[in-house]
Amino acid sequence: MAAAATINSLADETVEQVLRSPVLDHQDVLNFGYTCSRFNSVARSGEIWRLKLFERWPSLKMRYSPKKQYDWLQEFQTRFRCGRLVRELLLTFSPQFYHKDEVPSEAFRPFAELAGQNECMMRSVLNELMVLLHDKQRKHTDLTLKYYGEKVLRYMQHQHLKGEWRQVLEQPEDQQSLLEGAVLFAQWNNPSEDMTVQAVVQQIDRIVDRVRAEIATRNPEHAAIRDNRNQAPPVLSRNECRQVLEAINQVLYNQMSFRGNIEEYYDSKNSFLPYVLERKAGIPITMAILYAEIAKCLGVHLEPVNFPNHFLLRWHDQPDGDSPDDYMYIDAFGKGRFLNRRECANLIDIHGVNWMPDSCYEAVSSKTVFTRMVNNLLSIGRRQAQMGDRSNLDLALLLNPGDIENALLQARVYLHLNINLSEVMENLQRLLERPEAEELSNQIGHMMVKATQQQLIKDEPPKVEQKRRDDKKNFNAEGVIYSVGMIMRHRRYSYNCVIYGWDPQCEMSEEWMIQMGVHSLSKGPNQPFFNVLVADGSNRYAARENLEHHQRPCEITHPEIGRFFQEYKGNYYVPNNELKKRYPHDEDMTCRHFASDDASP
Repeated sequence: MAAAATINSLADETVEQVLRSPVLDHQDVLNFGYTCSRFNSVARSGEIWRLKLFERWPSLKMRYSPKKQYDWLQEFQTRFRCGRLVRELLLTFSPQFYHKDEVPSEAFRPFAELAGQNECMMRSVLNELMVLLHDKQRKHTDLTLKYYGEKVLRYMQHQHLKGEWRQVLEQPEDQQSLLEGAVLFAQWNNPSEDMTVQAVVQQIDRIVDRVRAEIATRNPEHAAIRDNRNQAPPVLSRNECRQVLEAINQVLYNQMSFRGNIEEYYDSKNSFLPYVLERKAGIPITMAILYAEIAKCLGVHLEPVNFPNHFLLRWHDQPDGDSPDDYMYIDAFGKGRFLNRRECANLIDIHGVNWMPDSCYEAVSSKTVFTRMVNNLLSIGRRQAQMGDRSNLDLALLLNPGDIENALLQARVYLHLNINLSEVMENLQRLLERPEAEELSNQIGHMMVKATQQQLIKDEPPKVEQKRRDDKKNFNAEGVIYSVGMIMRHRRYSYNCVIYGWDPQCEMSEEWMIQMGVHSLSKGPNQPFFNVLVADGSNRYAARENLEHHQRPCEITHPEIGRFFQEYKGNYYVPNNELKKRYPHDEDMTCRHFASDDASP
């Protein structure tokens, strides 16, 4: 009778194939490897750990180069260890910065030091933060960790992207990629989204394939219909170039329904190429970058034109000349319309203007395009009455370090937020040393004095003033009947909100009360007032008589939810440790309220 086969009789290749199974996790593989030296060697296979790495963290796959060699076991170990370290560091943020509107840059240094150890650690830190923010199974928990995790991720991404931007800007001007810059711009403004150049290129390649097929139906002998992805673009005749542009218009606008987003022109997503590809809508500058990249892949060179109020592309239609009349202009926002010089002037919405100087038709550098993209978003921020867009202000200075106006604006923003004061002092000192800033020396000096004064103030967290419900002085005759975490509706304005604080009576100034009409309320200022986070992103102070329990409690999408709450329970929010210290009895009151609701027949 033949002896029974055991796992020891299996070839190493077969054992490895078993260990690759997605049914087995990393701990199973490790435990198996501990059984003997032979299996330990098999369990250390790079291919096993490559698969386990991407099974556990699939979003990492796009972060590795297919051209490089990696120690996959080391990559897995680093990623696993890094996850624990990142969360331990994040847990220290809420106690330190709960009372601050912004987290200062120096607070992120432990993360920067961790990520700075090597390329693998940088990847791991960024990925752990991404996973934390996009964990769909825990969407409504760990809200405080996510709140600070997003701030850390923004800082870390920006530190990483600064290096990427410098690499682009250090290249010769004619080699600076508009596509790469557009993706970096999108990443800078959406640091918690997983955007990569590789993913954008893949999407554009699919569009190029469709255009190539369209060209083939028009001209089967066209030089651009061959797939030359890994070769130099074909050299085309003038007529072939025109056919490419016509085919792009047919595919992009007629078949795929891309368009200029006239209805929601000031939606910031129009400025980000990955979103333009997803939503098939954009503003002139992003539509132009997409159009130019498609044309480039097919052998047609288009140049960006920084035309006033309407970004354009130009194609050298008459190669023998170099005046504005020798170019054909393309309005990528307007379904790829081909325009001559006079028709371009008609795009300017100024009565009686039908001619623009030659300078308006000149091709511009990639850096100029990037600068216009940043300025567009800064302009949108001002139009929507937002506080200065600090993120894009930082990027504007990265692109143009010599811009004195933006440097002063950045210093004012930092002073207003009372953050990064050492950086403010260093930057202002450098400004003072520049001859062109001499006329601003008094203004700069005043700002330096203010920064010094703010630095001298001892940076201690304020003493927590508890609002205890067993302390009778905190209650008037009416009583504070609502509690922190309750989801409310405003009776008059119908907005949805969540309570994150209260006073037994109005604590605002008389001037504020007059402005807000508090004295016209039936109870006036002598009633509880509640601090609420509103779904539109605002923070408000509402009288008790104006609030009522929401009949259908809903999630409140306010950017500061995680600053105050750790979990959303479906009908109320659970305060985090810092908010509990301030309102020690409110969580129980909120829970009892909803428990009694559940018990009602």
